[in-house]
Amino acid sequence: MKIHIEKKQIDAIFQIFWASVFFVIAGVVFFAYSIDISPLVFGFFLLLYAKYFKKLEVSISVTDLFILVALAILVSILTTVTFRIPGYGIPAIGFVILVTLLFDNLEFSFLFSLFFFSLGASIEGGNLTVGTSLFVGSLSAALFSYRVRRRFEVIKAGIIAGFIQFAVAFIIEKVKNTGFAEFRPDVNLLTICVLNGIAASIVLTILPIFEYIFRVVTNISLLELSDLNHPLLRRLILEAPGTYQHSLVVANLSEAAAESIGANSLLARAGAYYHDVGKMIKPNYFMENIVGAKDIHKDLKPSMSKLIITNHVKDGVDLARKYHVNSRIINFISEHHGKTLVYYFYQRAKELEPEKEHEEDYRYSGPRPQSKETAICSLADTIEALSRTLDEPTPSRIEEMVRDVVRKRFMEGELDDSNLTLKDLEKITQKFTHVLNALFHTRINYPKDEADQRHKTKD
Repeated sequence: MKIHIEKKQIDAIFQIFWASVFFVIAGVVFFAYSIDISPLVFGFFLLLYAKYFKKLEVSISVTDLFILVALAILVSILTTVTFRIPGYGIPAIGFVILVTLLFDNLEFSFLFSLFFFSLGASIEGGNLTVGTSLFVGSLSAALFSYRVRRRFEVIKAGIIAGFIQFAVAFIIEKVKNTGFAEFRPDVNLLTICVLNGIAASIVLTILPIFEYIFRVVTNISLLELSDLNHPLLRRLILEAPGTYQHSLVVANLSEAAAESIGANSLLARAGAYYHDVGKMIKPNYFMENIVGAKDIHKDLKPSMSKLIITNHVKDGVDLARKYHVNSRIINFISEHHGKTLVYYFYQRAKELEPEKEHEEDYRYSGPRPQSKETAICSLADTIEALSRTLDEPTPSRIEEMVRDVVRKRFMEGELDDSNLTLKDLEKITQKFTHVLNALFHTRINYPKDEADQRHKTKD
């Protein structure tokens, strides 16, 4: 406990140190270029709000945040001072699209739009028209690029945002100067704003670099990872076909549940595809891959079976790293069992040695799910496996089974670190039940073809 507290104190000291270094250097740069330092003060309070008051659900360190802010300041100064482009040309649209794609959080994107409002206005000597147009344009870009799944949608978001930025700037300038008596568009302003929007497509080129730097994965990369022709998934299909089929159902359950609570459904689906890849190392030791063969575990001690079963998590992580799978997907592999009990072999161990305490020896090593998406996948994994054991999968039995799994995981504390609320869990339960009922629906008995029946009678 003491070590943990000391580590927190050391981290806080380092954060204060780097914050001080950043603001001192930024202050010197602003002074050198005769820029009002109000954006730095504004940025400081936004940092406090995002990290300590609001505590946005964004997986970004203070150091990474400073890198983003420093880049925002650098490109803004290069645009206006070095290349002498008017403040309307500050690439706020592209930058906020980048932030939106990387961190999948509109609140975070909104804060960066506010920062560009302050930065643009200050660079242009307090010109609020420039700041307002940058703010509205970049915020529009964030809204249009939020959770896009196609590259063209990113380009479209940038172009639309460019026209919106022009419209805001044009209207304000007209109202402030001449009114609408002379409704003549400013071609130079239009060109700068639209080119600013088109230039946002550069984000698609540099996106992989920033994904690596900030250790995140975007929806565009998730689509590539969801391609079933990915080398690791191809191996899973060929070497552990039962596990592959199980993963497909888990993916469908996870995607539907994540969408119902506003989580990242594409991340949930992609993670579910990979969550059990470690089983391909010893596929015949997992029931879904045993077809008409002897159960190998009958001849093994429970402790050995438990070791083989739990090792699929470690094997999966190793395989994913070997194939350079993104760390966000690796989290699904390492977290989908949390610290749950390997119940079947735990019961066998109790039967063989009833006097011994076995519980802690028969648990997965964790960690517990750290996000909504990994928690959903964890629940879907267990529910899909249990659904196959139902003799008569009626709607009432399916719902009872789903509610029992969710309740037990909640009571065991497995969902404590996932940020799932009770309201979320109810929606997830309903969605799981709905999808499973669709999977296990009954069909009517179609009457046999009369011609075929007569032909069989003649024979």
